[in-house]
Amino acid sequence: MKLAFPDFRTAKAWIPKRPARFISHYSKEIGIALALAIVAAIIIEPLWAKHERRLKEQAIQDDLKAVATLEVFDRNKPLGQGSGFFITPSGVLVTNFHVIKGATKVIAHLPSGAYYLYRSLRAYDEKADIAVLQFDARETPSIKGFGDSDSIKIGDEVYALGTPNGLEATYSAGTISNPSRQVDGQTFIQFSAPISPGSSGGGLFDLDGEVIGITAATANIRTGPQAGLAQNLNLAVPVNRVKSTLNPEGGYELQRDSPGYYYSLGNLADNKRQWDKAIQLYAKALSVDPNYTDAYMGLAGDYYEEGDYRQEVSNYEKAAISDVGNADGWYYLGTAYEDIGEFDDAVVAYNKALMINPAYKDALHDLSLVYIATGNTKKARELLPRLMSADQGWGKELQLLISRVAR
Repeated sequence: MKLAFPDFRTAKAWIPKRPARFISHYSKEIGIALALAIVAAIIIEPLWAKHERRLKEQAIQDDLKAVATLEVFDRNKPLGQGSGFFITPSGVLVTNFHVIKGATKVIAHLPSGAYYLYRSLRAYDEKADIAVLQFDARETPSIKGFGDSDSIKIGDEVYALGTPNGLEATYSAGTISNPSRQVDGQTFIQFSAPISPGSSGGGLFDLDGEVIGITAATANIRTGPQAGLAQNLNLAVPVNRVKSTLNPEGGYELQRDSPGYYYSLGNLADNKRQWDKAIQLYAKALSVDPNYTDAYMGLAGDYYEEGDYRQEVSNYEKAAISDVGNADGWYYLGTAYEDIGEFDDAVVAYNKALMINPAYKDALHDLSLVYIATGNTKKARELLPRLMSADQGWGKELQLLISRVAR
């Protein structure tokens, strides 16, 4: 095939003299360059786009291999199911803290069919909803790496990987809706890639295959005809929170001198029943962050173990005030008021816990007992249907107590 090049000599009349000479002299070369540019646009650019698409698909496939289904148990009682992703080949996995809270046993299941047993909690920050687990494994697939959640922008394309409802290797695509959404005093990435129950703890990735967040929650529409529907209002913990909490060069241990570092050491001391040592460590955590709710909770629990119930009450009060939306804080404050015989204050605290979580069965149970102990069987009877629904055994126990007191 013979290429026909344009004849620029006919343009001399309107092209300035010097450029006309240049074009006239190099017309053939310019024509070749233009032809090559057309060839590049027709052939090379689509090939490059295809190459980039293949790289993206490969990154997704590699990351999917490292995303695990987490089956969570308290002893042998199932607590729930979530997601997580391995960040090292030696079995270190990142998930949300709420996924494994209260667990004594965790099993990680990969799409390959491999199973791994939880060995230890390497690090966690309950306030930031981050947990780093060590599994009994030597060779695990791992994600490509950590991205930079501070550099993402509205409209950036992302994809979420997880195991919603136990469906392994689930991929969903979307965009960044807000890179810094404030919800209940916490900063999240808001994104549109669909997630479902069981996705918590999974990864939110950029197009390079690097993780930029931990998929944490879906915000539902609360009123109107769309009530109860997620509408893609999805949130992820920014991965830079993980990087600021952990030290990758030190094997993903907690950063020294962080409040989470001292809090974790306090937990270890508690496990050894070293109450005085734990109290010192929780106090150090609070010296770094005076609003670290979990440290107040830890202090209160240790003062209870030492029989100092006034200090127990004081620290549970601080915990409740520092995080007023935390039902656990109000519930344990109620138990502390009972320890010092302040039953009216206990009733107030339990009711605040139930305002936050109406199905909080421990609060329902203990509030019912306080009502019975103070002679208010009418109030206890009103709680009976709710407690029966939450825990039938406790409901029957309450029913029996009310009937005996009423005799």
